[in-house]
Amino acid sequence: MRWFLIIGGALVAVFVGVYVWLGGLKPPTVELLTTEQPVFLAGKPFKGVPNAEFGKLTGEVAELQRRGTVRGVLGNIFYNDVEKQGQPVEAFVGLVVPDTTQRLPIGYRYRVFAGGQKVLRARTDASFMLAPGQLYSAVKDEAEKRKLKLRNVFVEQYPENGTSEVLATVQ
Repeated sequence: MRWFLIIGGALVAVFVGVYVWLGGLKPPTVELLTTEQPVFLAGKPFKGVPNAEFGKLTGEVAELQRRGTVRGVLGNIFYNDVEKQGQPVEAFVGLVVPDTTQRLPIGYRYRVFAGGQKVLRARTDASFMLAPGQLYSAVKDEAEKRKLKLRNVFVEQYPENGTSEVLATVQ
């Protein structure tokens, strides 16, 4: 029994340490702003319940980035509330790119999130594994606090090293 408690305590300490190391305790910053520039994405559309197919598409996009076929940062546009577990989503999965001049692989296309939109921008330096949950919670809390209505259009950016970001359009 004593060894069980020692091992259990050590495992809890390791999990807490990893969570802190990944940035789990860093609160995101949220600000209300109007976007100045458009955001360009290169990718593919997805409709349905996020499942293995969604994961495969995300992996395919990450591989394009890793090989340098398309230069950009992992990112998506969601056109509905992404936090409703098990619910269908409408998304554009791809890479945030600087412009639309790159030649894209067959089946890929560009999509633009127009500039001049009123958004809540949430940012965090936490790992991309933790960032989505933190960012979406922060956006929803801030919208409620400011009595803003979310339009359910979200643009995500998850750089390998750097600040993760969600832009949430508001009315």
